[in-house]
Amino acid sequence: MPPADVPADVPKSGKIVHNPDLCRGCKVCEVACSVYHDGICSGWLSRIHIVPDDLALEFPAHICHQCRYPSCYYACPKKDKAMSIDSKTGARYINDDECLRCGKCAAACPFTPSLVWRREEGSKKIYYTCDLCRGRENGPICVEVCPRQAVTFKPRGITK
Repeated sequence: MPPADVPADVPKSGKIVHNPDLCRGCKVCEVACSVYHDGICSGWLSRIHIVPDDLALEFPAHICHQCRYPSCYYACPKKDKAMSIDSKTGARYINDDECLRCGKCAAACPFTPSLVWRREEGSKKIYYTCDLCRGRENGPICVEVCPRQAVTFKPRGITK
């Protein structure tokens, strides 16, 4: 719930939905995501993480929920510059050029583990989260490449 002094009227965003009953843990979504965003084939850099429980044959995913009240956005000292909301799609995203690397966005995420991840490049901390492939004409690449349609996109306003 937002504090009384914080407006809760940020633009709504669509979100990526993962169906673990359809997923078989191939991680094609992770590879496509990391290649699209970072040009590197690495599940560690992906904005979607499939977390296999091989013994139970279950494959849940960790991915940003694009919250209605984005705590990460409100926690950012450079809100609207570093942690931003796309005016066209409502997607919450981190602008790396403006980021202070303080980690307040990751700490504010209400999910465990945090859905804002951190990697280090030398002494530089880089924070990142799913941005719904902001600016990509065909939408989130993980949705496009999933061979079992276990990853889908729900546009703004659709709650199921």
